[in-house]
Amino acid sequence: MKCFPVALGLLLCGLLLSCTTPPPPAAGPLILVSLDGFRWDYLQKYDAPALKALAAAGVHARRMTPSFPSKTFPNHYTLVTGLRPEHHGVVSNYFYDPVLQASFNKNLPGDNADARWWSQGEPIWITAEKQGVRSAAYMWPGCEAEIHGARPSLHQSYDGRANAAKRVDALLAWLDLPADQRPRFAALYIDVVDVVGHKAGPDAPETAAAVKEADAAIARLLAGLTARGLRDQVNLVVVSDHGMSEQSADRFAFLEDMLDISQVEVESTGPNGGVRPKPGTITPAALAARMRAKAPPQVQVYAREEVPARYHYSANPRIPAVVFIADDHWNVESRAILKRFTGNLERGNHGWDPATPNMGALFIAQGPAFRHGHEFADVENIHLYNFLCATLGLKPAPNDGDNRLAREALAR
Repeated sequence: MKCFPVALGLLLCGLLLSCTTPPPPAAGPLILVSLDGFRWDYLQKYDAPALKALAAAGVHARRMTPSFPSKTFPNHYTLVTGLRPEHHGVVSNYFYDPVLQASFNKNLPGDNADARWWSQGEPIWITAEKQGVRSAAYMWPGCEAEIHGARPSLHQSYDGRANAAKRVDALLAWLDLPADQRPRFAALYIDVVDVVGHKAGPDAPETAAAVKEADAAIARLLAGLTARGLRDQVNLVVVSDHGMSEQSADRFAFLEDMLDISQVEVESTGPNGGVRPKPGTITPAALAARMRAKAPPQVQVYAREEVPARYHYSANPRIPAVVFIADDHWNVESRAILKRFTGNLERGNHGWDPATPNMGALFIAQGPAFRHGHEFADVENIHLYNFLCATLGLKPAPNDGDNRLAREALAR
């Protein structure tokens, strides 16, 4: 008898979704491009004619809100799974899993290819492959791992030596394959804006040049599609994972001033991060209270279970037992770690509260499946996965998003 309300609820949900599901998509290929670190307002701030033209002709969210933490790996996996980091398990660029008793490091090729770190979510390329749609992913975080027993039909692991133009050419080469080998969905990762934005800061001329390079890569992609007779068939989606803020050496809070660092394992630092008490030392709640009492006003400290609900950052043991979140432009660091960067501190960073204006990301979609000349205010990135599935005609895996972006962006 207890199953009846659940079954009835599922039936009603199914009826509701059937009423709100967008119309069938166009049949052309879908290409998803990430311009890592491309802040939402770079579109107006810097010279980006190809992207501005796409935004004007297609669908443009003035701002896409990332998930917390506003870091690269968590948000790239959110974009393609529709799951918040606490649910897909890639909770930061660096984290510790107490069940596996192992640490993840985004810079280690072995971790990028290890399914243990990625299997809590189902990315769009796996959803596609399961439903008979050939997929490809070029350097996208997570694409190197075999997830739920499957991989994209085509994939390329990360290689920082490949510039934006070379990455575009590689994707175009996939579209040149025979019809039975050609992907119908392809994801492409370009990181020049993020790399330069970190080094020089968001307001530097070097970052303006990086934006221009990224825009040129989009123009190169469009020219390549035109040369292949595909320009009017392809549905192109251009996004970013987060924005960028300035940072400086005079806006640091130090862990040593808030706790006995010998009692903890430091799991991550920066705009946000966390520590885990060593066994037999102090409870997380007591440690969080001690840190709060000594933290400057620019730093908030929480035991994992106390993290405010709006961050959606408590429901996974990979999240540190004690979490700290700094105000925009501020960092939490260990003095010992910071010494390594003396005289070489990067001018830009990200990872702060996603609601902070500087953390806003990019969303543009243009193609036959999408509305034309439509702009709207804001969208959370958890809704992108369902939008991609709707564009491809796929049934999405369970996720944290809904169909609002699909209803906003798909042609009616």
